[in-house]
This record gives sequence, structure tokens and C-alpha cells, in this order.
Amino acid sequence: MEIGVIGAGSLGLLYAYYLSKKHKVTLYTKRQEQADQINNLGIQMVKENSYHTANVCATSETIYKESILIITVKQYHLETIINHLKKLSSRTIVFLQNGMGHVSQLASLLHHRVFVGIAEHGALKVNEHIVHHTGEGFTKLALYQDQVEPIHDLSLLRNEQINHFPIVFLPEWEKMLKEKLIVNATINPLTALLRVKNGELLTNKYYKKLFYELFEEVILILGMEDKDKLWDHVCGICTSTSENESSMLRDIHHQRKTEIDSILGYLILNANGKSIPHVSFLFTAIKGIEVR
Repeated sequence: MEIGVIGAGSLGLLYAYYLSKKHKVTLYTKRQEQADQINNLGIQMVKENSYHTANVCATSETIYKESILIITVKQYHLETIINHLKKLSSRTIVFLQNGMGHVSQLASLLHHRVFVGIAEHGALKVNEHIVHHTGEGFTKLALYQDQVEPIHDLSLLRNEQINHFPIVFLPEWEKMLKEKLIVNATINPLTALLRVKNGELLTNKYYKKLFYELFEEVILILGMEDKDKLWDHVCGICTSTSENESSMLRDIHHQRKTEIDSILGYLILNANGKSIPHVSFLFTAIKGIEVR
């Protein structure tokens, strides 16, 4: 099966590497220099001090010819890509972004079969063609809207699982994205502002208090039930990634734009007058750091 992966950051490199084990993959990069390195050297995946290489075709041309396209770019890079996707004939498109700010843009793509998903893997881009797989998880996918046409072209992904790279399909896209948003909205901004690894949000009692109060505001905005279960889930993610730096903290370290607009910005737009002092403060603080 031919698969196009759009975006050659840490997640794009990781997905192109694993999917190439069973499928023909084209990786679409922003810069031809990166594409040339990948074409010459392959994608190298580092995991637990072992190195593995996969040969993947890479290009900076926006031809997007494959019947399955997996979009791994950050939310603020989506507009240009979506404008290209609008002009393509019907195919299957999978969006793997943090937050929910991008969901409103998907209505313009309903001539395609649109899936939204979450990536639970930890990945760190080492350089243009090397990615460190820092933590295994699931890729969870859900159909964005009911489709009249049966879904055939993702059946191979469902049935031919790849070792260390499991893919599952869920029935409710909104519930799935909200649960992921809770994780992103609590761990990412706090670790970015406090400049700490994920685990310190639990081991430092003052940080943990902030962590929980922020969590309460987030689930209030989203109208989520099962508070105790959701808190256990967030803490479990924090524990399993305790030595990791969040993607937002890495963005700030490297003086890159963060995804704060699609995470906390989305929550503020949907707060409907609720009191959310922690969410508002963190949003403003991270935006201030971006300006600086």
C-alpha cells in the first residue's frame, strides 16, 4: 500500500520509519535539503541504544499522490496543506495533531475520508534523518464523520500490525480527542512554563497542586465526567513519561512557536464564561514567552 506522510519532524520521521516496514512510504518535507539527506542516508531510528535504518523516499514537492495521507505537522502549519488537500480527488486523510484547534478546518475536506488520531509515542528528532523513539504507545484513530462509502483502504493498517507500533480504531472521535487534549493542556503548558520534565509535576507537591487545579478547569470546560478516572489517566501519562520533556518545553528551548493556540486557546474559546484563571494565566504566559 502507498502511504504519504506529510511533515518530517519527530513524529513524521517516526511514522515514516515504522510504516515503511510493510508499505511504500513517501515522506513530504518542507525543505529539499532534508529530503536529500533522507534519500541518501535513510531514516535512522534510535531506541534503547540500538540503531535501525529504513529506506524511505522523501521529497519537498507537494504532489500528495498516495491514496492514504498522514498529516503530522503542527496545527499552525495546516492551512497551506489543507488548501492543497481540497483540490485532490477523494482519498483517506489522517490528521495527527495536538489539541483540537484544527477540527473546525476539517469540514472543508469531507469529499475525502477523514480520520483524526492521536499519537501516544514519544519521539525526539535528533537531526534531519535521525529520530529517537523515546516511548512506545498506541496510534488511536477515529472516523471524523460517518461516511457513506465503506472504508477499505485502512484495513491493512488495522489487520497487519507492526511490532512496537500498534494502531487501534475507536468509535468516538470527539471523546478520543478530548481525553488527549486534557493531557496536552495540563502537562505541556505547565512543564513549559516551569521548565521541568514531566515527572516533576507529580514529585513536587507545589507543582502537583497547580497540576490538579489546572486539570479541574480543563475538564470543566470540556464537560467531561469520570473525574477520578481521567485524573488517574493524566497522572499515568505523566509517570510513564517522567523523564521526558514535553513538546511545548522543547519548542520553547529551541525558540520555536508552540501549539498553545490549538490547546489552551481552543479551551478559552469554548469556556462559555466559566472561571478559568489557571488556563487564562498559562495561555498568556506562554504567548508572552513566544513574543520574547
